[in-house]
Amino acid sequence: MNPDEIPNHRTRVAAERREKTRARLLESALHVFSRKGPQAVIDDVIAQAGMARGSFYNYFRTNEELLAALASELNNELIRAIDPLVLGLDDPAERVARGARMQLHAITQFPYLGAFISRLPFPTANSSLLGLRFLTRDIAHGIAAQRFRQIQPRVAIDLVAGVVLSAAYALACEPLAADYPEQSVCQMLQGLGVDGAEAQRIVALPLPELSLPDSAILLRVGADSA
Repeated sequence: MNPDEIPNHRTRVAAERREKTRARLLESALHVFSRKGPQAVIDDVIAQAGMARGSFYNYFRTNEELLAALASELNNELIRAIDPLVLGLDDPAERVARGARMQLHAITQFPYLGAFISRLPFPTANSSLLGLRFLTRDIAHGIAAQRFRQIQPRVAIDLVAGVVLSAAYALACEPLAADYPEQSVCQMLQGLGVDGAEAQRIVALPLPELSLPDSAILLRVGADSA
């Protein structure tokens, strides 16, 4: 190795080690928060991660900061996987429906996600898990294209956000019919001005498989518990 490259190599190694440690803390936090909710204490997370208290404070100052970071990371994992599958559609109504359905089905597809959401107070904490800013993009497109009719943009955003958040919380907290996401999204589309028969057609369209990378927290936690 060129001597000039040694500092850069050390910097990269240190950054990779730091990122792995942070990921381990978030993974441990998902374990703990899924069981105990936001009232879990830092000591629970430290014990789950098997690291010293000082190591924790190198990454997070408070329990609330850790919870916010975990919710953000889970949201990013889902959005990175779902949004490319949504962007493959031209119809904004189909985009909104696919994004909402895939997010809702993820609640039952990944048990730790459902367990985590069920422990959070509704609706403030889990709102950061569902990538609503991406849905608003497609709502704006639908209104501009007159796919969604007789509805103001702010009302449309509130309608979609309310349905997705409430349905996600319901799926996380109680056993529901397998087609509950489709029923919810069908009614949501009609609220946006889509004809009933057309809304039913859209929610009956097959969904692509939701695939997360091996590095995703939701997969690592599931593998650790297997």
